[in-house]
Amino acid sequence: MNPSSLRISLVSLLNEISLDQVKDKLINGVPLTPEELNVRTLDLSNTDITSLPPGLKVKGNLDLEGTKITALPDDLKVSGFLNIRNTEITSLPGDLGARSINAAGSALASLPDNFEVNGNLYLGKSKITALPDNLKVGGDLDLWNTEITSLPTGLRVGGSLDLRSTEITSLPDDLEVGGSLNLWNTEITSLPAGLRVDGSLDLRSTKITELPAGLRVDGDLNLWNTKITELPAGLRVGGDLDLWNTEITKLPTGLRVGGSLNLRNSKITSLPDNLQVGGDLDLSTQITKLPTGLRVSGDLYLRDTPLAKKYSKDQIRKMIEDTGGKVGAIRGANRI
Repeated sequence: MNPSSLRISLVSLLNEISLDQVKDKLINGVPLTPEELNVRTLDLSNTDITSLPPGLKVKGNLDLEGTKITALPDDLKVSGFLNIRNTEITSLPGDLGARSINAAGSALASLPDNFEVNGNLYLGKSKITALPDNLKVGGDLDLWNTEITSLPTGLRVGGSLDLRSTEITSLPDDLEVGGSLNLWNTEITSLPAGLRVDGSLDLRSTKITELPAGLRVDGDLNLWNTKITELPAGLRVGGDLDLWNTEITKLPTGLRVGGSLNLRNSKITSLPDNLQVGGDLDLSTQITKLPTGLRVSGDLYLRDTPLAKKYSKDQIRKMIEDTGGKVGAIRGANRI
């Protein structure tokens, strides 16, 4: 081993020993020296520690999952990832500085005013009931299965927003979501006008009955098992559009679907002319006629449909191509 490698190994070993000493002191209630209050990273998960000392600064990650700690020092500083999952901690310091926070399953009941997290904020199954105005989360915000009933004004989420299984009934008009928006199994009844979702929008099993005009979804749009009866004109979906088991009876003119379109078990009986689907098209419905100019980049599924029972694959392909359309493979129809 060369001298440089030896020095690096010795420094790493000393750091590890120092961290172990700090951990042992904290667990046993021994005061830390001023030097020991500044640590690179600290893993105290699933230990019997009950409190942290004032003045503690962690340059990297602090893991407190499964500990008996109930409160954090007001002057605690964490530069990396803070994990308080499954703890009895009820609040956070206002100037914490953590890049990301995991408080899932914790007793966390509130956040400081004007709170900002540059990375992800996981609050799923926590005791949180309300969020402060102007909350800013640079990454994902997870509120799954919480008692949240409304969102604050000025909320900005750079990544995805997960509201599954909450009591949310509406969204603020100024909501901004940079990733996906998941509203599956919520009490929400409407969406704000002009909503744009840069990722996917999941509305499965919600009480929404209509979509706002001008809606644009860059990812997938899932309307599975909703009461929506009509899609807005000019709807654009960059990914998949799932209309399985919906009450929708027709598709709007000019609809563009970048991914696959699933119409299985829907009430749709006809398709608009010049429909374009970037992926597969599942027409397992009672549709009896194909539109003019149908273009499907993927496969066309016709299993157990009136079309498949009446026409062969070759006849169906000819009908499509004779009107300027194009499809990939045709599934579910006879060859002859």
